[in-house]
Amino acid sequence: MFPAIGLDPARAGVPVGAEPSAVVPVGLEPAATGRPLAAFVDATQGAVQEVLDVTDPMMCFTAIARLSGHLAAMCRTVYPYPKGRLDADGQLRDACLRRARATTWALRLLECQLSGEAATVGLPVTAVSATLAEHLRSYRSAEQALVTWLEDQLPAEGRDKLALKYGRALTRAPTRPHPRCPRTGPLACAAFWLYGRWDRLLDVMDSRPGVGRDFLVLTGHQGEAPGRRPE
Repeated sequence: MFPAIGLDPARAGVPVGAEPSAVVPVGLEPAATGRPLAAFVDATQGAVQEVLDVTDPMMCFTAIARLSGHLAAMCRTVYPYPKGRLDADGQLRDACLRRARATTWALRLLECQLSGEAATVGLPVTAVSATLAEHLRSYRSAEQALVTWLEDQLPAEGRDKLALKYGRALTRAPTRPHPRCPRTGPLACAAFWLYGRWDRLLDVMDSRPGVGRDFLVLTGHQGEAPGRRPE
């Protein structure tokens, strides 16, 4: 059994008394919030946390799939967007990329431990979970700053378009952590496409839970990609 990975905002660098991000209820249109991408990301995080809070190993695989998909979708749609805009020095984007990679490495370590790989046999279970929780809290802080800044710069139409792109990418994203995967440049798109399909094939072969229709239902975006059945 694996310990739950708690993400108490009080321990995540969030000031005490700060209002926590709300999970978007099922059926709520994110555009109604005025910050559709932030609402979508908050809902995704809530769906991830739902399975991080349990100790069943199979649910841990579900958490890995959901979080891997989220990180990949952000890299595919959101991180390239600020380039060349007002954040000229790229600090917000670069911080997210660094922390996303560190989180992906920690996620990969947890996956190896769950799979019983020899290299992780001697590692304490609690230490691996604590490392992931620490990196995830750090990443979420950077992610929130970037998403807030980006939506402040975009008109309403641009915010809606970016949120829709993220939602569509989420249905095709890889379901396993790939810390060596290129995050930027011409190879990033090809890697996203290839790993997304390969991971889903492996999920079927291993009888492992992946990111399916339930994920979009939990985030309240089951209708974001009409005509396309989430994989």
